[in-house]
Order: sequence, then C-alpha cells, then structure tokens
Amino acid sequence: MKYKLGSILFVIFLAISLGVAAYQDGQKNKGRNNEFPAMEDVVSAAIHIGGPPDPNRQPIQMDLNSFMQKLTVAKIIYWLSHAEDMGPPLSQFVTKGGGPDEFVIKTNDGKSIGIFDAVDPISVVVSNGWMFTGVSVSDQVTVTYDNRILRFKSPDLKRWIETDMRQMIEDRAKKQP
Repeated sequence: MKYKLGSILFVIFLAISLGVAAYQDGQKNKGRNNEFPAMEDVVSAAIHIGGPPDPNRQPIQMDLNSFMQKLTVAKIIYWLSHAEDMGPPLSQFVTKGGGPDEFVIKTNDGKSIGIFDAVDPISVVVSNGWMFTGVSVSDQVTVTYDNRILRFKSPDLKRWIETDMRQMIEDRAKKQP
C-alpha cells in the first residue's frame, strides 16, 4: 500500500511537471515573432511570374518610392513576422513545367526572401495508373529565407497571394501583346 501511494504521487508530480513545462514552452513561443528584416532594410521587391521558363517574362517590380506599394511590402513583412511557424514543409509540389509565382524581397545585406503559395502533392488513381497534382494548403505560404524552406500560417498573406498578387499578374498579362 505504501509503495502504491508513492507511485501514484510520483505519477501525479510527473504529470504536473510536464504540464507546467509544456505551458511555459507554449507561452515562450506564443510571444516570439519571426525574425525578418525591417522595411527600412528592403532594397527591392518583385513578383516573379511562374510557369515554364520564358526570356521575355520580366518580374513585376514594386516601386518602393510609391507610398501604396511600399505599404504593401511593409504589410507583407508584418504578416510574415507575425505568422505561425509551421516548420519545414513535408513536401512542396512544383510542376515540371516551371516554378510557382513568387514574391521576392531583397535586403541591403544581400539576403533574399521568397514567398509563394503552399501546395502539397496529391495523387489520384486514373484508368491507366496515377495522376499527380497539387492542392493549395489552407492559410499557409511557403517561404525561402536564410537557406531554409519553411511553412507559415498567415491567412492575410495567403489571401494577398491568391487575390492581389494574382490580380497584378493578370493585369500585366493584359498589357503585354
């Protein structure tokens, strides 16, 4: 009986200790912002249009002297800095026909941040085998930065990529012959 009571108390103590440690770790990560450069460190920003390689396809440069475009870049940095780090992607679907549309920010220290839609591969059974395609991951973007590829949960940034960035690319396509 004496050992049974001691064992029960030990298990309760262990459970409480693990619970407190998990809570403290959660609080520490909750307040942590991701470390991305400040707006004043940005020297350029552009949308690189995806698809098969094409020497005539030029990036859409953001004019950092334009208040509205500079504000857009500042919002993107803010969204990244406050996004939930989901860790490295388990996989990222990229077609053999070229890469995805990507928003690229370059800083005065030579670093580059690439942001694009998070897409996971899926396979579908078809009559003569398998077909592979991709599906967009809800509220997540994929970011390349400091030689790392990470997924971030940022509904605002995801919405910007799917609507505003897409609209800018379509507007560019309408202007070109």
